[in-house]
Amino acid sequence: MKILIAGTGAIGSVIGGFLYKSGCDVTLAGRGKHIRHISSYGMTIKGIWGEYSLKNIKTIEPHYLNSHDKFDVMILSVKSYDTLNTITMYAPLLKNDGICVSFQNGLGNMELIASVVGIERTGGARVIFGAEVVEPGIVNVTVYADQIVIGPFNVEHNTNRDKLIKLSEIINQSGIPAYYADDVYPHLWAKMFYNCPLNPLGAMFRMSYGELVKNNEIVLIMNDIVREAFNVAKAKGVSLPWATYQEFLELFYTVLVPSTAGHKASMFQDIEKGKKTEVDALNGAIVKYGRDIGVSTDVNCTIVHIIKAIENEVLNQEMDLQNRERTSLNVLKGGFTPPNK
Repeated sequence: MKILIAGTGAIGSVIGGFLYKSGCDVTLAGRGKHIRHISSYGMTIKGIWGEYSLKNIKTIEPHYLNSHDKFDVMILSVKSYDTLNTITMYAPLLKNDGICVSFQNGLGNMELIASVVGIERTGGARVIFGAEVVEPGIVNVTVYADQIVIGPFNVEHNTNRDKLIKLSEIINQSGIPAYYADDVYPHLWAKMFYNCPLNPLGAMFRMSYGELVKNNEIVLIMNDIVREAFNVAKAKGVSLPWATYQEFLELFYTVLVPSTAGHKASMFQDIEKGKKTEVDALNGAIVKYGRDIGVSTDVNCTIVHIIKAIENEVLNQEMDLQNRERTSLNVLKGGFTPPNK
């Protein structure tokens, strides 16, 4: 099985690195300093799953796509707002009977993938471990909450079931716990119940997950976010393993958050780096689905507006900084002209 990791951020790097060290035929695809470092010098993965120095990993950058073989499986691991552009770019590298599996945050990614490669060639995965790119070529696995769950976009069009089962098996054998499920949606929604309170509130208050739950007022907000998301999922007919949102919150506060207490939300990291966030695919998706089916999502809607306000301010500051740097560079290139005496 030939596997392409399309999008080599923290999660894609870890998945690709573990598959590579276990002997799989895997290629990492991406752009920027991190992928170039991996191509030239290899990659180091460290953290809670051990430390590994990996050399001679196959990599490609977008401008070399035409020179590559086709792949049986494409693991899409990019930010949700890059889903459509990325799958459109890499789709020609997927075999006719191949499948693209979303290893991403949020909801709506599989629909975008299916619009390009087809329903039967689309799958999804619930990924709930944390990692960060410390510097180019070095990735740190920080926390682990639960196994990866892999399944089809549509059970009735699941012609690639064997490939999805095989993918889950080889990821599990590589050292990352994973399994296959015919219905992946309950798992994806469970991750939404986990991400929607922690990601934006972590970014807003600049706190780790463990710090958030120590504040009683923040806990009340998180409860409301989960309650609304749970109501939307139930109204959409998602087969959840909990009868009430309070049952999920019991798991949330006693198991999920304690196991990831030291993690800093990816949305927090995005804000720190002056990047766009994934709030549209998280709380924004809850708001959209709620609006479509008539379920109130006022708290999630407010959260989206706050994150957008922070994001816009940060992006404007980043743009101003880049403009000042360009101006300084142009002055240096033009030389210094002393004033007339």
